[in-house]
Amino acid sequence: MIENRLEKKFIYNEGDLSHKFFILNSMFKKTYSQRKINSIYYDTQSHKDVWDNINGFGNRKKLRIRWYNEINNSDVFFEEKRKINFVTQKVVKKIGKFQNYNELLKFLDSEKFHNSDLINKYEKNYIKTIFIQYERNYYELPNKKLRLTVDKNIKIFNQFPKNFLNLDETILELKYDLKNSDFVNNFIKEQNLNDRNKKFSKYVYSFITFNESGLV
Repeated sequence: MIENRLEKKFIYNEGDLSHKFFILNSMFKKTYSQRKINSIYYDTQSHKDVWDNINGFGNRKKLRIRWYNEINNSDVFFEEKRKINFVTQKVVKKIGKFQNYNELLKFLDSEKFHNSDLINKYEKNYIKTIFIQYERNYYELPNKKLRLTVDKNIKIFNQFPKNFLNLDETILELKYDLKNSDFVNNFIKEQNLNDRNKKFSKYVYSFITFNESGLV
């Protein structure tokens, strides 16, 4: 599955609940039940993908393994998320079902995975880096022109399930098709959201946070 879209992120610090009033006042409707997102990120040993993002390169990517809620025999996916100028492209491929986290790790460390078309087309020295876990809620406007996710209770692990830090931020992300850009830009202006719109990558922020903490 390949998805192309535009994204804008808005950052709320701990204790700032104004995003809840924004969601209510803007008439967003909840579309899915809350889910726990689990992601294992891959990068080169020199963290090329992190530095491409920090340096603002117009063509950059993130590679990750993702599953939802508990891993107990649930689907696990390999995702490539690429930013090409302002457009976000995400490619998602199912890699299978796994009984538990240890079974998944065994597969990710196997030659079968590293020699597969999923990871083999990238540089040979891609390795697992950071595990990120958070709670996500999903919303959409009644006109279907704009989707919204709210991510909170973000935990970043240097070695799951231990050595983790909590991030205090709540992240709102607007997701929409290019054809709806004018509508969304006017919506942001009307809702006075411009001052909260920031470039924010959980992976990059986690990498920086771990380095500052001395855990990596």
